[in-house]
Amino acid sequence: MEIIIPEKHKQAIHPVAIFREGWSICWKNLEKLGAIYLIFNLPIMVVYLTPMASKLQKEKVNLATFLCFFLPILIVSIWGHIALLLGAKKAANLEDYTIGQSISQTKVFFLKYLGTVLVATLFFMGVMMLGGLSTVIVLALLIKVNKILALLICIVLATAALAYFIYFMLRWSLATTVCVLENIRPITALRRSLSLVTDHVHPVVGTYLLIILTYVVCLLPFIIIGSFLGIGNDNIQANRAGTIYSIFINILLVPLWASVTVVLYKKLKEALGDHVHA
Repeated sequence: MEIIIPEKHKQAIHPVAIFREGWSICWKNLEKLGAIYLIFNLPIMVVYLTPMASKLQKEKVNLATFLCFFLPILIVSIWGHIALLLGAKKAANLEDYTIGQSISQTKVFFLKYLGTVLVATLFFMGVMMLGGLSTVIVLALLIKVNKILALLICIVLATAALAYFIYFMLRWSLATTVCVLENIRPITALRRSLSLVTDHVHPVVGTYLLIILTYVVCLLPFIIIGSFLGIGNDNIQANRAGTIYSIFINILLVPLWASVTVVLYKKLKEALGDHVHA
């Protein structure tokens, strides 16, 4: 039997405190977490800078290009993110771990992680397609009858679809993290993320905004220096310079993101545990 504790006892979650704790974990373990990031992402960046990759990006995406270029990059990126989450989890729990252990353990979680991403992506695509189809139908039926009414209904439908999209995007934002940290299946991970985030949307958004702000601050030097050097005038040069710069700042920023999301997950789990007791 479950006893639900009243909402007034809800545990407070502070974005700044979460960010600080995540920063501390990341900084103390940057050697290992940064190495994990580089092992997976440095080869991707090297390939990305080759003339062949530049040519493929300019071409229209087809099945062959997807299978030979984009799919391997997707697989490596997912593998790297899982390894970072596992390393950050060990670090947050003050457990000893090695880079090799974090990498080797990812195979257990890979398909569940990928499934979680695919289920969420299909859902969001369905929402956008349904919203777009509804708008088209309304326009076709009412545009000749009453243009103002048709426009108002289209705005309402578009707003509803966008609100629905944002609602689930926020509440499912921890689904991949939950999938890895709890080793659960995609649908269960989405439900679990929903239950964790629903009562704490504002602190979750606040935490994400702090991470985004950190990214913006780290990008400012490149933008400022690039504007003085005129890098933006040459798209190829700007693309390469941006890729090289991102490699360096992401040695810190990507492990930071993983560390902060692990801390956020732990705090939300503790808060949820304060509401429901067996």
